Amino acid sequence: MALAGRVVPAAATAGLEAADPIAGRGEGSATAGGIEIEIERSLYSDHELRALDEAQQLAKKKSDLYGEEEDERNILLLQDLEDMWEQKFLQFKPGARITEADVKNDRTSLHRKLDRNLILLIKEKLGDQDVWMLPQAEWQPGETLRQTAERTLATLSENNMEAKFLGNAPCGHYKFKFPQAMRTESSLGAKIFFFKALLLTGDFFEAGKKGHHVWVSKEELGDYLKPKYLAQVRRFLLDL
Repeated sequence: MALAGRVVPAAATAGLEAADPIAGRGEGSATAGGIEIEIERSLYSDHELRALDEAQQLAKKKSDLYGEEEDERNILLLQDLEDMWEQKFLQFKPGARITEADVKNDRTSLHRKLDRNLILLIKEKLGDQDVWMLPQAEWQPGETLRQTAERTLATLSENNMEAKFLGNAPCGHYKFKFPQAMRTESSLGAKIFFFKALLLTGDFFEAGKKGHHVWVSKEELGDYLKPKYLAQVRRFLLDL
């Protein structure tokens, strides 16, 4: 804004000097300065400004104000670019949205339901039961809850998974009682705190444990999670 403010008095001064008929270039300077101010204060995009500039150049060219050297230049006009982009768009063919994993209903594959968010579930042993749940690990003294969540992901490091955690506070929680065989006088159950993370790179794979993980959509969670656990998980899952 400081630079634009300095241009105004310069243009005004040039306009005053144009009162002398001999100094005919002063009026042009004032007009040019006014155009510069108008452009600087406008809300035009770079694309629109280029279109305006080329329109002015073509108008000058028709008025024979261009030199021979400039006439011979091969200028790629904005309209040429737009025509090229239009041709590329017409030739574009989107890839198939239905993958081989969709056809086979392979829920262990991340390459399915490409238009939906998928959630990773792990099958864990809880007492003598096989239970589906979100990946989890036991909290260790000295850790924050987020650090525990990050360590949980780190235990899957053999998969080279990199994720971005969303926030430092849990997005939900769930508490439950252990099976009778696992209960003690000091430990009857547990409380789980959930954190959301977006997968950036990598995939999940467990050698020799086929069928111990799935990538599922929000609607498919009911096929795996127990009702009370599912109710808490669904509270913080959004389709973005």
